[in-house]
Amino acid sequence: MATPSLEDAEFLFATCAACDKSVLTHVVDFDDVGNEVRRCVHCDGEVGRDWQSLRADELEEHGYGLIDARGCGNGGGCSSGCGTRQRS
Repeated sequence: MATPSLEDAEFLFATCAACDKSVLTHVVDFDDVGNEVRRCVHCDGEVGRDWQSLRADELEEHGYGLIDARGCGNGGGCSSGCGTRQRS
């Protein structure tokens, strides 16, 4: 199995009505017919179906960034903020 790299990663954005902007999304469930239900990473509300796939090098222009957890000194894997969003 190949080791995943950031160059191969894709991140899905969509419109969040509650936050009134395009946001990074995550999957938390599936609907009754097996389709992904994507949610806003900020408010956890369900987002629209206007999904847009972005590469890691495109995140910054949308207000997000990645921190390489391997360089944090803590071994990574703790989910304590390695993917962060600048607040407006």
